[in-house]
Amino acid sequence: MFSFAVAALAACGGGGAGTTGTAGSGGGGTGGTGGGGGTISGACTTSSATGTLSVQFVGTPSGAGSVMIDGATAVTASGDGTLTAGPHTVTAFLVAEPGTTVRTAFTPTIDDANPCVLAGQTTTVTVTYTAIPSSGLLWLGASNTPTPGTLFGYSPATITTSATTSATIAANTFGSDGFTFDRQGNVWVTGGTTADPPLARYPAASLGSDGDKTPDVTIDSPSFGSGVPGAKVLAFDPAGNLWVSVVAANKVVRFTPDQLAAGGSPTADIEQDGIGAPAGIAFDAAGNMWVAANGADAVMRINAAHLTTSGNGADLAITAWTPSPVVDTLTAPLGMAFDAGGNLWVNYDGTLARFTPTDQAGTGAVSITPDVQVTLGVQSLPIGMAFDEQGGMWLADSTGRFACLEPDQLTASGTVVPATVISSPDLGSAGWFAMYPAPSYTPLWHALP
Repeated sequence: MFSFAVAALAACGGGGAGTTGTAGSGGGGTGGTGGGGGTISGACTTSSATGTLSVQFVGTPSGAGSVMIDGATAVTASGDGTLTAGPHTVTAFLVAEPGTTVRTAFTPTIDDANPCVLAGQTTTVTVTYTAIPSSGLLWLGASNTPTPGTLFGYSPATITTSATTSATIAANTFGSDGFTFDRQGNVWVTGGTTADPPLARYPAASLGSDGDKTPDVTIDSPSFGSGVPGAKVLAFDPAGNLWVSVVAANKVVRFTPDQLAAGGSPTADIEQDGIGAPAGIAFDAAGNMWVAANGADAVMRINAAHLTTSGNGADLAITAWTPSPVVDTLTAPLGMAFDAGGNLWVNYDGTLARFTPTDQAGTGAVSITPDVQVTLGVQSLPIGMAFDEQGGMWLADSTGRFACLEPDQLTASGTVVPATVISSPDLGSAGWFAMYPAPSYTPLWHALP
């Protein structure tokens, strides 16, 4: 049983990242009669009498789900509740089920999103969940592959220990630099050649099988310019805007959800300039944007308050140094990711440096010696990185291989041998990594609770 009166919340189900999902479709409620003194809303009678609304979740391994009743009451388990007679609204949200490396996400369909609760009777709403094909896999982009594939998904069961394994899914998205997922599990990629769309979305439903994929949204914006390299790295902010680094133009540009839905050739609504060859983007929990300025050997922070209009420069610019006795500048920052402790990890051309929340504070131009600096073997060529459910960091190793550093390998400086190394005949050179859904502890847009 659940009590609608007790379960009322100020925000949508679960709060935070879980509040935005795909609501199922439903028809109108059924007609009936209510108690005396009521009013009529269409064919559904409203009165002070009460009835029972039974919410039933189907399709998830745990039997759980997530809906909101009338925009105010969260329900996460099948059961019954008492409501006043009349029309009500049921909105369903995405949910994620546990996994060791990456979880599986499920999308809902509601058989009746506008049920009519009848006085003294029970009305049942069934929410059926279906697994999202792009979820439950570790994804990586690769180039120079022996087949046309550019985006590869690996089942957690095949990468638990060092091994040689083929990809579970080998998809050709015609480019995969700096790729990312949106909240619904669609993947966004930048084009691999000038003949490909600079920015494209491939639907989640298409990522359950191998082969060439067809985008359902493409964007060729004048904001990308004509320089090479152009659009390179993608990241969603907490409001669902997509930011794109434009390397040759030394800027990062923003597209709104409406622009993304429409596709075509929109001009970015906001540009942040003065960032030397931006090669990595990450958002922290406060909505501040961090950019790896590869051409300036700096990591820059632009505060959330300054992302609502176009601007130039950054609120904080960090130059990182190696520790003594040989002090030198860490150069060419690339991929970036936040861990569960709010630390920002940056790949400096093979050196993985950790910036604590204290390091991330302040303004102006500063120099910092990160307290943890991890290096891999001389043949390792990491670019992007992604953290899994257990806090392991996945990244590229040498040609044809990728690897995982366990959490205890990220606590002290030194040269480490990754705990897990995966060789795969599908790969040439691995690049960027992501998983859908992202762990709930990350500030990523595609994290689910």
